[in-house]
Amino acid sequence: MLIEHTTLDVIEKHLLGMGGGNHRDNMDRLKRFECHCSVSLTEKEFLDLVFLQNDEVRTLSVSPQGCDRTLRAVARRAIDLGQPKLTDNWDLAENLRRMREKLGKRGQLPEALVLCEAKCGEEQHGPWYLQDGSHRALACATLMLLDEANYEQHIAYCSMSKRMYQMLSAGQPDNHL
Repeated sequence: MLIEHTTLDVIEKHLLGMGGGNHRDNMDRLKRFECHCSVSLTEKEFLDLVFLQNDEVRTLSVSPQGCDRTLRAVARRAIDLGQPKLTDNWDLAENLRRMREKLGKRGQLPEALVLCEAKCGEEQHGPWYLQDGSHRALACATLMLLDEANYEQHIAYCSMSKRMYQMLSAGQPDNHL
């Protein structure tokens, strides 16, 4: 469901406010898209987001090559692995502890996620790629699957092609968020 049209500058301001070291990479990817919106995600849409795949998260098969990379599947694998510390940046147990403190039983992320239309092979896993907020989203999804948090709609910024924006605006169900 589209909430409202926004600008890349608004998304960049949000990313800068969040801090972190991948601002340049995020902006490079988001700049490839013509349309930017603020959206509200249903539980299914949230759990179906395409999770990143890099050396850190591949290490212990949390997001292995050739497997389901939806947030739901990655959270399930993290649960099955006992929330390991993959690297200093990916300490899943610590991320989960922090999210438990933030959420309690409330399953709404306090900060907006940043999504983009899946491209360059990512679309085989789903239409929407989780560009920023992977740590928070994984921790929240894990708590939901463990029945420790209930889902509340998440707000996200989303960058997409003009074609995708037009399909969403026209209400085509296969591509809605």
